[in-house]
Amino acid sequence: MAKPTSFKVFELKNRWASWSPNNKLNFHWKCVMAPVLVLDYIITHEMVHLKYPNHSAEFWNELGKKMPNFREHENWLKTNGVKMSL
Repeated sequence: MAKPTSFKVFELKNRWASWSPNNKLNFHWKCVMAPVLVLDYIITHEMVHLKYPNHSAEFWNELGKKMPNFREHENWLKTNGVKMSL
């Protein structure tokens, strides 16, 4: 698996995080307000992109191996993410 070339935290318009083809990982600053397990999901999701740069079946399979309950954390973000603000 490739290694990230950088990590940045800043205001992303409509994403919690992103991966770029040059292995840069970006995270929305609001991620720090999420529960630790949800934050772990966001980071793990982006790290899996270092191996699978898409949302293919292989990507979801790998994410499921690393975090079997990832759907629970996705659902938490869908339900509660909009409430995370200062």
